[in-house]
Amino acid sequence: MSSERTGVGIIGTGRRGFELGTCIIDLYGTTQLEIRALCNRTRVRMEEAKASFLSRYRNRHGVSPSMTLYEKYDDLIGDPDVDLVLVVTPTYAHEEPAVKAVRAGKKVFLDKPIAQNLEGALKIRKAEQESNNPLVMGFTRRFEQKWLDTFEIIQGGAVGDVKMLLHRAVVPYHNIFQTYMRRLEWSGGALAEKVSHLFDVLNWFAGEPPDKVSSFGGRLVYVPQENAPKRCRECDRVCPYRVGEKQEMVRQDNMVDFGDSRALETELIKLHDICVWLPGADINDHGIVNVAYPGGIKATIFWSLFGPDSDDQETLEIVGEKGKILLTRHPGRIDVISGYGERHEVFDKKPDRFENSHFGADHRLIEELDRFCKTGVSPVSAKEGLGSARLVEASHRSVDAGGELVYMRNVAGAELL
Repeated sequence: MSSERTGVGIIGTGRRGFELGTCIIDLYGTTQLEIRALCNRTRVRMEEAKASFLSRYRNRHGVSPSMTLYEKYDDLIGDPDVDLVLVVTPTYAHEEPAVKAVRAGKKVFLDKPIAQNLEGALKIRKAEQESNNPLVMGFTRRFEQKWLDTFEIIQGGAVGDVKMLLHRAVVPYHNIFQTYMRRLEWSGGALAEKVSHLFDVLNWFAGEPPDKVSSFGGRLVYVPQENAPKRCRECDRVCPYRVGEKQEMVRQDNMVDFGDSRALETELIKLHDICVWLPGADINDHGIVNVAYPGGIKATIFWSLFGPDSDDQETLEIVGEKGKILLTRHPGRIDVISGYGERHEVFDKKPDRFENSHFGADHRLIEELDRFCKTGVSPVSAKEGLGSARLVEASHRSVDAGGELVYMRNVAGAELL
C-alpha cells in the first residue's frame, strides 16, 4: 500500500456504497484513492463488500490493499489510515457520521439528500461552516457531462438571460415504496430522496436561493391495499413492481445488489422487496412544485414515481429571452435554439462511461473526490445540500396546506447559504 495513496473509509456498504467502491477500484490506476476501511450495521454485508472489492482489486490491478472492518462508524472515523470518509448510509443515518467526520477534520463525501429532514441538514451545514471543512454532496447531475455542458451554454449567453425552468421527471421508481424510503421519518419521502436532485438543479441554474414555493402532491398509483402481502417473495400475483432476490441493472440510474444477504433481512426498515401496496407508507408518488426566485426566474418541477421507462423520462427545459434549451437526460441529448429562433443545434453528450452508473457521473465523481482531497475545494457542498433541503421542507409544508404559498424567509437556514 503506497503512502502516497489517499485512504478511503466507506460508512454504509449497501447498494450505493458498493457502487462507489467499485468506481474507486476501476480508477485505481488514475487516481490516488484506495479503500482501506468499511463500516456497516449488518456485518455480513460488510464481509460481502470486502470480498467483492478485494476480488476486483486483484483481477483488475493485481493488488490486495488492507481493508479493516468496523462495526462502529466512530472507529472508522478515528482510523489514521482513513483520509476520506464516504457517508453512504440510508438517509436517516446521515447526520451523526457526517457531522463527526467533518468535525474530526476528515475529507467527507455525503450522498444525497443531505438528511431526512431540515433539522439534520442544518446541523450538517453548521458543522461544515464552523469547522471550515467543506464536504462534497452527492448530487449526481453536478457530475454528469450533459448538465455541466448545459450550464456552460447558458453562461455563454446562447439563450440570453434565463427566465423560466421546467424540470420534468416521470420516473418509474416504485422501489421508493419498497425500502425504508416509504416512510417520511426514515427518508423525507420522494421529495427528499429523488426531487432533492431536481431542487439542486433549479438553485444551481437560477444562481440564487428561492423566494417562494407552492406545491401540490398526493398518491394515485401506490395506494394501500389491506390484503397486500408484506414482501414480494410472499406473493404469486403477476405484478410489474415485483423485486427479485438479486436485482439486475436495467438502466444506468439503477443500483444492483452485490450479494445475497439483503434477502435475509427481516426488519421492515431494512427490506428491499416490500409490497408497494402494503399499508404504512406515508409518502407521495407524484407532485408539482412551483418556485419563484428573487431575480425573476420562475421554475416548475413536474414529477411522478410511476410511468414507463422511456428516453424522455427526465428533461430540463430552459427558456431565455433569446432562445431555449432542452436537455434530455437518458439519451444524453441537448437541443439548443438560439438567436431568437434562427439557429437550432443538437449536441450528443454521451461520455465514454455513459453506459455506467448514473450515466458516467459516478466515475467523474470519484475523479472529483480525488481532486478534492488534494485541493480541499468542493464542487458542491453542504451549503447546496441545505439549499435543496429547504425547498424539500417548503414543498412539504405547501402540499400539507393544499398548495398554500410558502415564503422561504419563513424556512430556517437562509443565513447559512
